[in-house]
Amino acid sequence: DYFSRQRLLAVLAMGGGLSEKAGTMVQVRRTLPGSDKTDTYFIDLADVVKNGEDKLNMEIQSGDVVFVPEAGTLFVDGAVRKPGSYPIKRNMSIHEAVVGAGGLTWYAGDTIKLVRLSDKGKREIIAIGTDQMSDQNIDVRDRDILFIETNPVKQAIYGLSFSFFGTG
Repeated sequence: DYFSRQRLLAVLAMGGGLSEKAGTMVQVRRTLPGSDKTDTYFIDLADVVKNGEDKLNMEIQSGDVVFVPEAGTLFVDGAVRKPGSYPIKRNMSIHEAVVGAGGLTWYAGDTIKLVRLSDKGKREIIAIGTDQMSDQNIDVRDRDILFIETNPVKQAIYGLSFSFFGTG
């Protein structure tokens, strides 16, 4: 049988691989033979691929269901080159999120505001200096919003230069 004795990464590859929206945690659901009981295994693909944890690249058996949920979403707005929503990768830092959004523009201000829903459903705002974003041990979470403030003087200069060169 062609599909027998295939490991998780091979099965994912045969299915066309993972989309950019895919999370790194994979669930493998297995019904035990002669039983209605189902076991669920959670495998972190980052551990398999990056850290070489080959024992997590389990053999997929007939009847197994492999489920890859979408990653959480982060929103980056303000003075970045490509504002928008981005999938969160495992242990993604604020610095990595900003780089993923194209990096800071030249008219970026000194402050990043992290807007996060607390466990009680209230919005919390955490201010972080752009010069300290690499030093912070804050990982982004699902539905976080990063807003990079603009420097008003630099933005005014940008607007003037755009108007000046745009009037040709």
